[in-house]
Amino acid sequence: MKKLLLVGALALCGVVSAQENSIKANPAALLGGADLVTYERKLTDNITGVIGAGIGGFKFGGYKYESLGGGLQGRYYFDEALTGFYGAVIGDYLTGKVEMNSADFGFDFGDGSADADMSSETDFSAIGAGLRAGYQWVFDSGFTLDLNGGASYKFYDYKSDTTNGGETDTSNLKGNGILPAGSVGLGYTF
Repeated sequence: MKKLLLVGALALCGVVSAQENSIKANPAALLGGADLVTYERKLTDNITGVIGAGIGGFKFGGYKYESLGGGLQGRYYFDEALTGFYGAVIGDYLTGKVEMNSADFGFDFGDGSADADMSSETDFSAIGAGLRAGYQWVFDSGFTLDLNGGASYKFYDYKSDTTNGGETDTSNLKGNGILPAGSVGLGYTF
């Protein structure tokens, strides 16, 4: 029994020191990103898988923005997984809402009075895929810094309801295009 416990303890120490996991936070994603918190797992000597989730939002005057998203990445490290230069394939999804109420601004819309009856609510969703390149530092303490950038092709869908003077107008818009993608991750590798 003692030998079994010793072998188990040695195996556990080997797993802990292997540094096969990394958890990071991207503070910029609070403004609307799919990678606020990410978990990265070493799969082979050069390949890792990343799963991320994000929730964001802010309120400014009569504007209110909120979003929820998630994403996946496959990374190839040119030297050793979890440290150094890498290239990544990404896929993500983002959904959210933007609300605007002119009464909260008190703006003059040109007729000499604020239009207190105007409000708008827009629901949006986006799905995309792209490529990133980056560099990840893992320090002796386990502290991790991840910087990356690239481009993503996104498909957007918007549905907007605007109410002005008691009348509601609904519009739908679909769009797509190439947008920049990137993050700054701060975390811990273990």
